Order: sequence, then C-alpha cells, then structure tokens
Amino acid sequence: MVHHGWVRRRVLRRRRGRVIGASLLLMGHQTCEALVPVAIGVAIDQAVATGEATALLVCVAGLVLLFATLNVCYRWFARLARTAVVDESHALRIEMAGRLLRPGGLMSARHRGELLTIASSDADQVSRAVVWIAGLAGAVAAMAVSCVVLLGIDVRIGLLLIATAVVTTVALNTLSPLLARRVEGQQESLAAASALATDLVTGLRVVHGLRAEETAVQRYRVVSRAAEAAGIRSGTAKSVQLGATVLGGTVVLVVSMLSAGLLAVQGAIGIGAFVAAVGAAQFIAEPLSAAGMYLQFGAAALASSGRVAGVLDGTVAPRTAAAPDEPGVTLLLPVDGCTGVVADPPVVEDLLAVLRGDGPGRLVVGWDGEPPRNVHVEPVRAHLFAGTFADNLALGRPAGEPEDLRPALVAAGGADLVDGRLEGLRASLRDRGLSLSGGQRQRIALARALHTDPEALVLTDPTSALDPVTEESVADGLRALRHGPEAGPRTTILVTTSPVLLDRTDRVLFVRSSGEVVAGTHAALLDAEPDYCRRTVG
Repeated sequence: MVHHGWVRRRVLRRRRGRVIGASLLLMGHQTCEALVPVAIGVAIDQAVATGEATALLVCVAGLVLLFATLNVCYRWFARLARTAVVDESHALRIEMAGRLLRPGGLMSARHRGELLTIASSDADQVSRAVVWIAGLAGAVAAMAVSCVVLLGIDVRIGLLLIATAVVTTVALNTLSPLLARRVEGQQESLAAASALATDLVTGLRVVHGLRAEETAVQRYRVVSRAAEAAGIRSGTAKSVQLGATVLGGTVVLVVSMLSAGLLAVQGAIGIGAFVAAVGAAQFIAEPLSAAGMYLQFGAAALASSGRVAGVLDGTVAPRTAAAPDEPGVTLLLPVDGCTGVVADPPVVEDLLAVLRGDGPGRLVVGWDGEPPRNVHVEPVRAHLFAGTFADNLALGRPAGEPEDLRPALVAAGGADLVDGRLEGLRASLRDRGLSLSGGQRQRIALARALHTDPEALVLTDPTSALDPVTEESVADGLRALRHGPEAGPRTTILVTTSPVLLDRTDRVLFVRSSGEVVAGTHAALLDAEPDYCRRTVG
C-alpha cells in the first residue's frame, strides 16, 4: 500500500539534487540577511564613530558584497525550487494519468471530477514539498545566525532570544496537524463540488428535459456551501497560525530591544552592538514568519499526499477469470481481409483484452500467418475531445491537409456533419461532442479510427447507434476504404452481431456456447447455425 509519507519521501528523493541546492542557496541568502545588521553595527563602531574614511569605504564595499551575495543566492534558489516544483507536479500528473488509464480501469469510488482535482491542485500541493524543505532550512539557518550574533553581543540576550524562538516554533508546529486536517477537509469538499458540477454539466440536456433545474441547483448549493464552510475553517486555522507567528516575532523583537536598551544604558555594550542586537532581533521575525508559512505548505502537502497516494495505490479492476470447468476457446484470426467475430460477452472481453496486450484470459488468440505489427483496438465507447472536428479526426496520425481526412470521414458517414457547417473541419466541437447525437459521435469516432489506417483494426459494434439506412452506407464505406481495389493489404476485425456489417465481411468466426469455433460466410452460417441466426437476425 502506498502511504502518504512514502509519496512525500519519493518526491524529495526524485528531486534531491535540486532540493539540496535550493536549501543551501536559501540558507546562504538568509545567513547574509542575518549578517546585515551585524555589518551595519560594525560600520558604526569602526567607521562612523571613528570618522576614518578608509574604514568607511571598506564597510561600504563589504555591505555591497553582502547584498550582492544574498541577491544571487535568492535568485538561484527561486529558479531551482520553482523548476523542481513544476517538474514534480507534471511527473505526478503523468504518473496518475498512467495509473488511471491502465487497461482494466481503476476500482475507486472517486468521481472523475474529484480525480481531476487530485491530479491538478493536490499534485501541485504535494510538489511544493520541495519549497517546504528548503524554506525551513533557510529559516533555521537565519535563526541560528541571529542567535549566534546575539550570544556574541551578550549571552543573556542570546539565551533569551533562543528560548523565545524555541517556544514560538514549538507552538507553530503544534498547530500544523490541525491545519493539515482542515486543508484535507477543504480539498475533499472542493473535489465533491467539482464532481457534482461535472455531473450536472455533462447531463445538462437531461436535466433540462426532466425540468429538474431547481433540484440540480439545490444539490449544488448544498455541496458548494459545504465547500465554503470547509474553506472558512481552513482559512481560520491558517489565520491562527499566522497570528501566532506574528505575535511570536513581535515578542522576540520587544524583549530583545528592551534587553539591549538596558545594557546600552548601563554601558555594557556600545552603540554599534546595540544597533546590531536590535537589527538581529528585528530580522528574526522574518524567519519565524517564514517558518509559519512553510509549515502551512507542509500541512497542505500532507493532506494532499494522502489523496494522491489513494490514486497511485488504487486497485485495478480485476477481469473475471473463467471457472475451471468452463471450456477454453482458441481463436485463429486471419491476417488479411475483413473478419467478423460473433461470441458471448465474456469471450469478446477476453478477445479485446488479448489484442490490447492486457494478458490472456481463457481465450487463446493466434494468427493464421505473420502477426500484424500494428493492431489498433478502437474503444467500445466513442470519446471525443475539446477542439475542432479536424483535431479529433487526426488524433491517431498527423492531420495534413483537410482532404486527407475526407476519405475516412466519407467512409464513416460523417461527411454531412462537416459539410453543413460554415467552418467545415475547423468547426469546434462544443462540450466535447455532447451537443451531437449518439450516432453522430459514433460516426466521428469511427472516422478517427479509419484515419489512423493501422495494419490491423479491431472495431466493436461500430454502428450500434446508427439507423438502418445510415448503417448500410457506413458498412459499404468501411469495406471500400479498408479492402477496396485501391486499398493495400489490411486486416479488419469486426466484433459485432449486426447482420449488415457481417454481410460485408469475407468470413465470420462464430464461437458457440460450448467454446467451439465455426468459420464461414455470413450467409452460410445463417443456414447452418440456428444459434448464430438467432443472435444476429433474431
């Protein structure tokens, strides 16, 4: 099982070079920042108080060098950290996408809208662990240098500052678990709202048809208000932590100023040491605030890493295995021509899984010649994407000129969908094709599969949503494009019970319930196999 702690550790391990580099650079920047009041104090004692021009020039040059160093360190820290965050968030998204798209699917109660939230905002939060580690390292370095400076000026001031800083840091760290829980609740609520919004937008036409607009709005209002309340609770926890951070820094500053002032009045320290002590005490409020901010990053990363781990550790939906007493099936596919396959759903599922490379089930698939190098198994459901008709048709190969898409579009019976639009193939598909009917979407998806022009193409019920007249036209077009006089050697497997499509095949493989495979033409099987006749023509 993937634990959320393992996710964070892996993020840091994969980007360890940049994490170390960013941490060292930010530590250098914060160290230089902490030394600024010390340099000013030295300049006052050694140059201003004495009036020596040479000492003044040396002090000014030292300050210029100090500021140049801290500036360069911060710029390179920001560059390394930001690059690491962007690269890691992208890597997490790619990894989750691969996990979700793995053949067999993912057994998860999470909605696709929630999965989108996890792959976007949660991945970003987890990747910010790089900044979290580097930021805490810089804050610790700044506080350590400030404490050393104050201990060097006066041990009492240094010890007082250390005690105050430790108490403040412990208090801030105590608030982190509360903040992590609040942030996790906020992310869950936002994901629920996103999932419901996706559902409502996807089924908008159904909602309108049922006149359920008010019910849909009420459901979303409830979920949205829950997300709002979770956001307020999370914001409250962040504000409490921020307030505690500011209060701690203020206490440190006031205590240090009073202590240094009393010592200066008593003559225990000089004016330069007083300025250095006050400056160091004032500066330490910055790393304390930074520690609070980076602890917030860590709390958010902790909450999100659990959700990311839930996706990465999701259980793949198992394919149903055949019972030991069920007969096995051996299917020998021709390597040329158009072949129909008629079988029970479990056999069809195994056939598609084997051809996709998802491993064998009870079905053994072979070829009666040299196996094709490129087998394209078109998904059963037609999925279209945002963009133009040309973008969707050209997903499988470069689009080239619009006329290159025309043959596949005509064969699939989709030319009328494009010809009736002013922009033609450049017309946009609204709502990822949801404005089209099921048959129209199926024709566009079939045209896309035909345009890929693979050596072997496997189609499953490619005309199930079409009317009989359109199906006849598509069956003729498919046959002509893949196996016409001008077509090269191609293999087409039609997994279907449509008599219109089966009539255009060269041969049909019919898998009986016993597991025996019978081969023949569509017409011959209609006469010889009553079960085949019942399945295909009723």
